[in-house]
Amino acid sequence: MKKPRRARGVPVGKRRSARRHGRERHGLVLALISLGLLAIGARLVYLQVYAAPAYAEKAYAQRTRDIEIAPKRGTIYDREGDPLAVSREARTIYASPRFVTDATSTAEALAHVLGGDTDEYAERLQKDSGFAYVARKVEVEQAEAIAALGMSGIGILKDSRRTYPSGELAAQVLGFVGIEDSGLSGLEQYYDSVLAGEAGSVLAERDPFGRPIPGGVMHYEDPVDGSDIVLTIDKDIQYTAQVALQSAVEQWSAAAGSVLVMDPRSGEILAMASVPAFNPNRFGEADASLYRNRPVTDVYEPGSTFKSITAAAVIDAGLFGPESMFELPPTLKIGGRTIKEAHPRPTVNWSLTEIVTNSSNVGAVKLGMALGEKPLHEYLERFGFTEATGVDFPGEAVGYLPAVENWSATSIANIPFGQGVSMTPLQLGRALSAIANGGELVTPHFLLEAPEGSGLKTSWPRERAISEQAAAATREVMTAVITEGTGGAAAVDGYEVAGKTGTAQKARTDGRGYAAGKYIGSFSGFLPADDPQVLVIVIIDEPKGAIYGGVVAAPVFSEVASFAVSHLKIPPTSIRTGVGSDSETATPADSPQ
Repeated sequence: MKKPRRARGVPVGKRRSARRHGRERHGLVLALISLGLLAIGARLVYLQVYAAPAYAEKAYAQRTRDIEIAPKRGTIYDREGDPLAVSREARTIYASPRFVTDATSTAEALAHVLGGDTDEYAERLQKDSGFAYVARKVEVEQAEAIAALGMSGIGILKDSRRTYPSGELAAQVLGFVGIEDSGLSGLEQYYDSVLAGEAGSVLAERDPFGRPIPGGVMHYEDPVDGSDIVLTIDKDIQYTAQVALQSAVEQWSAAAGSVLVMDPRSGEILAMASVPAFNPNRFGEADASLYRNRPVTDVYEPGSTFKSITAAAVIDAGLFGPESMFELPPTLKIGGRTIKEAHPRPTVNWSLTEIVTNSSNVGAVKLGMALGEKPLHEYLERFGFTEATGVDFPGEAVGYLPAVENWSATSIANIPFGQGVSMTPLQLGRALSAIANGGELVTPHFLLEAPEGSGLKTSWPRERAISEQAAAATREVMTAVITEGTGGAAAVDGYEVAGKTGTAQKARTDGRGYAAGKYIGSFSGFLPADDPQVLVIVIIDEPKGAIYGGVVAAPVFSEVASFAVSHLKIPPTSIRTGVGSDSETATPADSPQ
């Protein structure tokens, strides 16, 4: 037999090994392919299931354009229906930059009609976006002129613009709004939620080049216009107060001034003026310090106007009456401090009424000491000097009255006549209203009428501070200040006025003590004295040439109060004759007045 022939070439062992390695490579490739397919599948599941909503939202955002439509802001009226803040029809000019064929010539045309810088318009027209504002809140006539040019890529939206027909009138009270029609200060800010309304919108589908898709989604949501409000402010009284105050500030070269006119029976604020003022139609041109509504935001030491509060406290406590007599030495030394009068005098016997009419520091301190530290502090709390008034206005300040446990040995020697305690004019007005209206502390407020369903309050809390009898007796004392004392210049022909002058040193802002040569002259009062319906507080800050409240502030009171009672048709009353001295003065800080 023949032996089998051996195969030539690769040995059998090697061939088997090669086949085994081939199978392994095929398996590896299949595994890699399987892993790749698994990864792709997982990615597809992620994109189509988990990430689908997000991508759909992005796709929707890319193909739609949502443009906000501004609502018309509500009107603010004065108590007689005269508009103080209105929204006039306006237009907003916008661009779809991808459709602007010639940015340079379009920018030049816009600048010609609207004014402004050509380069700035060109920059907006060349933005890499589907929408860009060109000009906002422009006049309707200007927008119509733009539309007539038929420029590619330029569109127009309805809008409104806030205006203040009377310019500076009640500027700090009203405040102003920003470019987005939201209130930035004053009552525009406080009642923004009611005045602003709700914006509408236009939604349309666009192609990748920003062009509208025929038959694409189109949704229009109407804006909800804001609601109107009516204020307690009387436009005519406000104007008179501002003119009289401006004149006094100029006459006495004062740093500033403020006036508050209020109905003490209800707390309705009839006028509130601050000088210097600004025009809210151009608020961006004014220094921010002019935005302050001083009767609400500025605190000061009231000086002698505070003596009427001290007198009311001791009368209500049953310690003294208007005719109670006191022996008053020329000076008092308390806790190492000497209390002096504005003008040197010998020992006198004065009634409580004469203490107030002659603005006696020594007498006021004797009244406070007779009442005692704790009871005096309690009365000042009852008069509202430790709390905000609750006025419907943003940024109300609260004055300073130290807790009785923190009183120094000399606190009882200066607080009774208005030093060592501070307040806003509105806090003082609220306290004096209690004397004027029969003893009740009212809440000062600006809102007279609110839209139905707005949720705004139109009833305001009140609480008793002193008895009706004490209030009536204090009014009698304050009436004598005009007929016999330092407030003669505050007299109003045909009406009996109750009030008090004040001349106080200004506290330093850079440390303790008082600023040399800086005073606040003031007058606070109400009329008719037997049935008070108008309360007026006048503050003249840092007057020059004269500093006394009876000289710089009382004439402003007379002018404003005279107009107010005539305008409101308040019947005149018979008055006692006689005019007192207006020589009340402030004394240095080491012997406070």
